[in-house]
Amino acid sequence: MITEKDLISIGVLKRNHDDDLPPFIFVRRDGLFVPFRSEDIAELRGEEAFVLRTDIAEEADGLMTWQDLVGYTIEDDEAGPIGTIDEIDESTINTLATLQDGRMVPLHEDFIIEIDEEAQVLRVHFPFVL
Repeated sequence: MITEKDLISIGVLKRNHDDDLPPFIFVRRDGLFVPFRSEDIAELRGEEAFVLRTDIAEEADGLMTWQDLVGYTIEDDEAGPIGTIDEIDESTINTLATLQDGRMVPLHEDFIIEIDEEAQVLRVHFPFVL
């Protein structure tokens, strides 16, 4: 079964103009990822689309996505440890991390100080108090 860890979000489908799509894209339906042929995406406008990580071009190898941060601990440079990321929501313009305790925090490149892949720690500086 395909899980979110197998996929990368390519955003919300607006129009069919990309000839470089892999043969299949996936859309979340009732909590499951359902495959659709790329040529049929016109009927899926407005839905978030995913592709298999293995379908991403080789030049993207080694690059992290927001989804790669699931399981990482967030540490603020002033507040200290905040929590562990349980889920990432990229369905809106503002990417949100849901922590294991249910709190949601915004994720933005400007907040990130360091990503320690070995320790699975995301060090940030939030411009607000949590």
